[in-house]
Amino acid sequence: MMKLFIFVIFYIFTSIFSVSAKTYLVDNIVAIVNDQIILNSDVNRILSIFKKKHNNIKEPIFKHDFLKEKVIQKLITHSLMLQEANRMNIEITQEQINTIMKNIALKKHISMHDLNKRIILYNKKHHHYYDDYIQNIKEFLKINIIENYELHKRIQISEKEVNIILKKLIESNNKLKKINLSYILLPISKEYSNKKINDIKTIAKNIKDKIQKGYDFGKSLIDFKNNPTVLVKKMFWMSLFDIHNQISQTLKITKKGEILGPFLGAKGFYILKIHEIHNNQENLVTEFHIQNFLIKSSISKDGEDKKHIFNIYENIKKGIYSFDYAVKHFSHDTDLSHKKGDLGWVSKEFLNMYFNKKHLHFNKHYISKPIKSHFGWHILKLLNTRQVDQFYNFKKKQAYNILFIQKKILAKQQWINNLKKNAYIKIIKS
Repeated sequence: MMKLFIFVIFYIFTSIFSVSAKTYLVDNIVAIVNDQIILNSDVNRILSIFKKKHNNIKEPIFKHDFLKEKVIQKLITHSLMLQEANRMNIEITQEQINTIMKNIALKKHISMHDLNKRIILYNKKHHHYYDDYIQNIKEFLKINIIENYELHKRIQISEKEVNIILKKLIESNNKLKKINLSYILLPISKEYSNKKINDIKTIAKNIKDKIQKGYDFGKSLIDFKNNPTVLVKKMFWMSLFDIHNQISQTLKITKKGEILGPFLGAKGFYILKIHEIHNNQENLVTEFHIQNFLIKSSISKDGEDKKHIFNIYENIKKGIYSFDYAVKHFSHDTDLSHKKGDLGWVSKEFLNMYFNKKHLHFNKHYISKPIKSHFGWHILKLLNTRQVDQFYNFKKKQAYNILFIQKKILAKQQWINNLKKNAYIKIIKS
């Protein structure tokens, strides 16, 4: 159901130049959402797009009244989310609008020049169309930002949950890592008696014990080189997946120099020595433990907000009060204030996404000057840094995203229900 109606919020991307304003002459109010109204033309526009997208289907997917009711509900949700974004004074930059425009052009397989040309030509026929078009993009971005903010705030994912998924992802990937090893194989046959197999196993154990007590593995290879019943293979690369297939056992290979075995495989008893492990996990990146102080933007008082946060910054620097004290008593981010504004461990990419990297210096215990973001003015404190394997980091993010997606639907519905609960909503039946 969600997939069928997702176009309601993002209809600007699929309806470029497809609907003429002349089609909608009657513009009755169909719903009131707080101090905003939803018009009959808004609903009809979405219904028209839906019908055009499914005009090749002989039988309608849904009855008109059912579909209209769903569209109205989606537009009510859209309005509530947008009102919440405006209440938070979320601002959209021209750079963000340009990025969306580029994506639209890419999706339609045309250049930015052609897209602008089409908009200009269409605008000549329909007054204010370009302004409405840009306004739709701004609304989409605002909703996207407020939704991401609210869901990340509401969804709680513990380190334990992440580690359970991470372990499975790492185990799956470990099958691909390369191992440089040598091995001694004491072969057995199906025709051997149990006694003979046990005797060979005992010999294999004695060989391993001898090596573990200090006897050189290389000399053991030489000792058995001329023994036709013993197979010796040294210094070769093999994937862990292939090793498991050959030995018919799952091994935990953790470090160089390990002596493993004896393992009973399809051909006999194996004794392994690990020379090198290639994990493809050698690209280290830096993560930052960040503490955040926030003064939310108020468009009409942005100058006052800026002056206020710079006063707080100066007081922190002068030692009049601590950063923790400022977060507890003055920060507008009440959801994080009980955690002392702790954002947890974040990447440089995350910081660059929300804050101007020109104003950031990644030194331990560094307190930034006030920085502007979509949500207002911030002061950031760097608590610590750590080196994380990029592959491991990627897998951890993947594990987090799997859990986030699982919890997202419920969290979003709870948020929307809460918005509706605290709103005045009236649907006007025609």
